[in-house]
Amino acid sequence: MSSFRKIILGNREVGIEFEKKRIRNINVRVRRDGTLYCSLPYFAKIEEAEAFIISKQDYLLKSIDSMLKEEKTKSLSRRYVDGEVFEVLGKPYVLKVVPALKNTCRAEDGIITLEVTDTADYRTKYMTYEKWRRRAIKSLIIDLCNEMYPWFERRGVPMPKKITLGEYKSFWGECFAKRGELKFSYRLFEKDRELIRYVVAHEFAHFIEPNHSSRFWKVVEEIIPDYKELRKRLNSK
Repeated sequence: MSSFRKIILGNREVGIEFEKKRIRNINVRVRRDGTLYCSLPYFAKIEEAEAFIISKQDYLLKSIDSMLKEEKTKSLSRRYVDGEVFEVLGKPYVLKVVPALKNTCRAEDGIITLEVTDTADYRTKYMTYEKWRRRAIKSLIIDLCNEMYPWFERRGVPMPKKITLGEYKSFWGECFAKRGELKFSYRLFEKDRELIRYVVAHEFAHFIEPNHSSRFWKVVEEIIPDYKELRKRLNSK
């Protein structure tokens, strides 16, 4: 069983997923999105794990900063030139830059074709790719929300009033049940459709169960029977 909490380390809020396992000691690692994953023995209390994390906060905050800096460097290292490889819905695509009268982007047969008015201008290429990437993942997520909603509608869940996306680093998705809002990260664009569908189901399930209780995971399992494997795969990259 796992649970997700946010605690204050230093002067910042950090998300932590706690999971109890058949182990002897409390272990903590930093994920690529800047959140923490903590595994702890079945006999240990979450409060003990939190105290352990707080005792290591200086080291952990430095590790988080280092990880986020590394991820930012990766994104800034893009040059948007022929031959670069990008992840599109879990599959590698090779970039092809083409001169054109207007800026557009498309992906098919393992190739991303980036058509731009100035093939030497980094900002033009970056903005054209980003607009396409964000539009594509938003469209897919809204489609998945519409596909999944009838299941929740039958359980009395109103359609979300607002579905927004942002370049969030600390979470894949978030639910604000009281105000009927779902948030998702544009970073899901790099994940395969199966993982994105899991994230959508996960956040929708919070309209029924606000926390990560056993009841919550039963709701998720009804929609995504193999959610445990998908959750591990989502957070292992």
